[in-house]
Amino acid sequence: MTRRFRMSIENRILIPFVSIILIVIIGISMIFFVTEYQVMLQSAKTEGEALTSYLNADINAGEFWKDPEALLQKYEDAYPGDALFIYDEAGNCLFGRRDRADNADGELVLSESMDNRLNWRILISLDRKAMILTFIEEQRYMILAAIAMLILIIQAGMLIAYNISAPIAGFSEICTEISRAPAESRPDAVKEYSRRSDEIGQLADAFTIMMQSMKDYTDQLNWVKALNESIVGNLPTGVVVYDREGNLIFRNSRAEGMFSATEERDAEGRDLDAVFADIVLKKEVLPPPAEMKDPAGKVRHLEFGSWKLRHPDTGADWGTLYTIDDVTYQRHMEEKITNDEKLAYTGRLAADVAHEAKNPLAGIRAGLQVIERKMLSDRDRLLCGEMIREVDRVNRLISNLVDIARRRESEKTWVSLNSLCDELLLLYYKVAENNGINLVVFLQPDLRIMADEQELRQILINLINNSFKALERGGYVLLTGNRTSEGVILTIQDNGSGMDAEKLEAVLQGERGGIGLSIVRRLTERNGGTFRMESTEGEGTWAILTFGGSKGETE
Repeated sequence: MTRRFRMSIENRILIPFVSIILIVIIGISMIFFVTEYQVMLQSAKTEGEALTSYLNADINAGEFWKDPEALLQKYEDAYPGDALFIYDEAGNCLFGRRDRADNADGELVLSESMDNRLNWRILISLDRKAMILTFIEEQRYMILAAIAMLILIIQAGMLIAYNISAPIAGFSEICTEISRAPAESRPDAVKEYSRRSDEIGQLADAFTIMMQSMKDYTDQLNWVKALNESIVGNLPTGVVVYDREGNLIFRNSRAEGMFSATEERDAEGRDLDAVFADIVLKKEVLPPPAEMKDPAGKVRHLEFGSWKLRHPDTGADWGTLYTIDDVTYQRHMEEKITNDEKLAYTGRLAADVAHEAKNPLAGIRAGLQVIERKMLSDRDRLLCGEMIREVDRVNRLISNLVDIARRRESEKTWVSLNSLCDELLLLYYKVAENNGINLVVFLQPDLRIMADEQELRQILINLINNSFKALERGGYVLLTGNRTSEGVILTIQDNGSGMDAEKLEAVLQGERGGIGLSIVRRLTERNGGTFRMESTEGEGTWAILTFGGSKGETE
């Protein structure tokens, strides 16, 4: 296994920076040195050519060609350098202050001429090595300055690299700590970096936002996890999960409570653990229900469900989820519904019998009216009148019983409440006047609802009759209708004796002669409305009908 060489971020910044600066300085220095060297060569060449021309002129124009020794002595005294060489026609060196190298690499010829009367060969040649050493000597301060600049640049590079890498290295340590222990991370760990106005500060701000987003997301996940656990744990249904090897991996609290009832047994004497183990062993898709009974004889009905758990993408088998439903209450309600149906049938049978009894009652009432007219004694007439009223009361009870048993299909149409209440006002106007009752109807214009007109008329008649009965010595009955956001609200109010809460509850439950209100409630609900009553003892009663389906809109 090869080991990777890890370079710190400081070196990653410093090495390229110093390398580039070093290359630039060396390049500039080389260019400068080469330029200076070329300038020096060009200057030496110019001086050599001038010296050669001057020497040729001395030979040609003066008298030195007649006295060559004097010429040589002149330049021996006047020329300070060692670059001048003079050779005669035979190649013998007449003038030269050093031994000249034979190879071209050792000597640099600047100027050469034989344009003189003596045919001397005048040569200006420099020792290349000495020239380079002289050049270096002349440029020593520049070289020292370049070295000093390199040292300063390296120091500056190290400082810059440290200033750049230090916050990044510190930031990296914080990220490493957070990655190792996210739960123990300090939210203000990068706060000092956020104060910076450079890219590090921007990175710290972005990191802080990312950490906050991750924290929010983690909190949300934890919340969803806790919520799911709470939902599963508090389900009214028992939940049991097995993996694909048949090992139990989860049971919610409801299931734990069911399995803890070890005293309950089925018909075969098995407890719930044994019943469930048999279901898991057989891997039944539709497990049969179980009826568990405790020693006191209390029965609990259980139903089981089975669902395969699979991977959403690959479809791999994860295990099986089982549910246990306690359907004891449902079974009791089914029995209750069966009993209610039996009672309803009995009621219909009683209603049929009551219907047949109305004809004899009508005959008895007619006979009592005939007898009443023939009675001479006031006491006898009062007795006959009381008997007629009792027959009427029995007849009303029979009529109410028939209405409860009747199941007529509603014929819903748009009903104008204004027209219907006008009819009722005409119907009850004389009755109200004879009993000293002020009947008032106040409805908003064009108030209409979708309902069965016959049933709506029966509802209002029953409620107006109840209000009239509650007014013993006059009073008022107020019928109002209004549109609201809830729909159309009809109110029948009277200022009779009223009822306390106990009596009102009894009347609404059909007791104390409240069978008419049962009819009102049933018919109201059949027409999509609600019915409620309010009453205050000594002040009166309010019957409130709300029809929300139409909201008082016209067709």
